[in-house]
Amino acid sequence: MANPLVRTLARLTSFPVRVLIRPHRRLHAALWNVQYALGLWRYLDDMSDGAMPLSLIETWARQPTILDLGCGTSANLPLAGGRYRHYHGVDLSQRAIEAARALGRPDTSFEVADIRSYRTGRRYDAILLREVIYYLSPAESAALLGRLPTMLTDRGRIVVQIYDVARADAFVRVIRECGLPLVAELPVRLDDGPAGAFFVLAGASSAGVRPVPAVPTTDRP
Repeated sequence: MANPLVRTLARLTSFPVRVLIRPHRRLHAALWNVQYALGLWRYLDDMSDGAMPLSLIETWARQPTILDLGCGTSANLPLAGGRYRHYHGVDLSQRAIEAARALGRPDTSFEVADIRSYRTGRRYDAILLREVIYYLSPAESAALLGRLPTMLTDRGRIVVQIYDVARADAFVRVIRECGLPLVAELPVRLDDGPAGAFFVLAGASSAGVRPVPAVPTTDRP
């Protein structure tokens, strides 16, 4: 189960971090490096929802190429051989990326970059935003979502995971109103945590976009 103390501290410090630190990239990166060095996010590596994004992606793309923005150590994403063609993880924290590379998984690459300004000429079948969108401002989130379709293949989708939709209401509105077709909204609950959701967005407005088939959700007592 997620460490409640870490989540409480994150909520208490989110405003000063957003106002005082986040505008300064180097300071912001240093803060995340310190947090990873102290092991504050280590509990995420053992969370049990890691297979859910892959199961979702496989409903529209077998052996996909995956871009994971704000990937952290990526340890909780079970990148089993044969389930993906290539995975590229991006995170602001050098510490997190070093830990991700140390896993030595095949067909993976990693990059230290700020997802708020990240751009690439490559195209991916899936772009993941797992538990990261509420570390941005609503305006930054909207700008990021608006930029991502240029990084998708024709069959590509964007998957946004939010742990607690009640506390992230402003970001849920951004997702629903960003102008991209909302293909699926799948509820998920981890252990005894709050109600969360996976949002699947298509890369362009199109009447021919097919909904994503339902997949089993993680819901434990």
